Amino acid sequence: MQVARLFGPNDLKLIEMAKPVPGLGEALCKVVRAGVCGTDYAIYTGEFSFVKNGMVKFPMTLGHEWSGIVEQIGTGVTNVKLGDRVVGDTGVSCGSCYECVMGNYGKCKSIHPVGTINAIDGAYAEYILMPARHLFHLPDNVSFDNGAMVEPAATALYSVIQADVRIGDTVLVLGSGPIGIAAAKLAKLCGASKVGIAARKDFKLQKTLALGVDVAINTTKISLADGIKQSFGDWGVDKIIEASGSTELFKESLGLINLGGIISVVAFYEKMVDKFDIDRFVFGDVKIHAVGGSLGMYKPTLRLMAAGMLDMTSLITGRYTLSQARQALDDMQIKGDTRIKSMLDISK
Repeated sequence: MQVARLFGPNDLKLIEMAKPVPGLGEALCKVVRAGVCGTDYAIYTGEFSFVKNGMVKFPMTLGHEWSGIVEQIGTGVTNVKLGDRVVGDTGVSCGSCYECVMGNYGKCKSIHPVGTINAIDGAYAEYILMPARHLFHLPDNVSFDNGAMVEPAATALYSVIQADVRIGDTVLVLGSGPIGIAAAKLAKLCGASKVGIAARKDFKLQKTLALGVDVAINTTKISLADGIKQSFGDWGVDKIIEASGSTELFKESLGLINLGGIISVVAFYEKMVDKFDIDRFVFGDVKIHAVGGSLGMYKPTLRLMAAGMLDMTSLITGRYTLSQARQALDDMQIKGDTRIKSMLDISK
């Protein structure tokens, strides 16, 4: 099978590898689509902190956002069959520890990510081998494109749940990547009375407005504080979802959220937050909730997609074949580029 194999920073090659054979409890899936993620790019360039500290092991195969078709199953597999359309988890748990047995496999201490850190091989390949228990059926009316974006959508859903968004709340999302845009859309679905998104690029902000978000704040043209005052008025902001990865925006948000508010942090900073004023959220009775990923959120996300309530495909702005995987990653560094999400079409 063909694999876009990463041998080290900026050293990605299309090579031939033996097609895996599924063992006990495993399924071999033909990959149809694979999303190109910012984490993939950070690993590819070597900029990711986990590359620098040796937790990313080379050679490896990127790709943790994917959809495909079950081609072979090992013994003992009963939840999927040949020909099933599926998506897969971003992590593989041990399946036998206390947390796994209790159904909290996302908290498994022996979990191995797919295609990222200390990982099993990902989906930048014609086939991917997964434990069948980590596969989910892709509804017939959900496209492979939308299916390959279940992971960022599921992460966004968890960020909204962690923010405890309720009917009538005012919500501000910081950051306009796929997770931030999806979080803004999902906050509206949860009944928020007004949802805003703050970011630096107009083309992304316009995309969120087209998806039904109420307010777009370009932080290169107006301060976040003034943007909130102008857009939310006396109501202020009850909930903030921090998806930008900016430590400065995170610190600023502490002084801008309403008393008793919740900040849901879904971004990854890779550094310490300096001069963090803990008194701001103590005296403001502000809660900070972390979002550890998407595990456990696939089923509700797929239900929303099947119901026609969540379509992520409009965020796809670039398409590549598997042989163009290197180009897809290189193109992510083009300044001024108007891409939001790139997709590998591995069926071609």
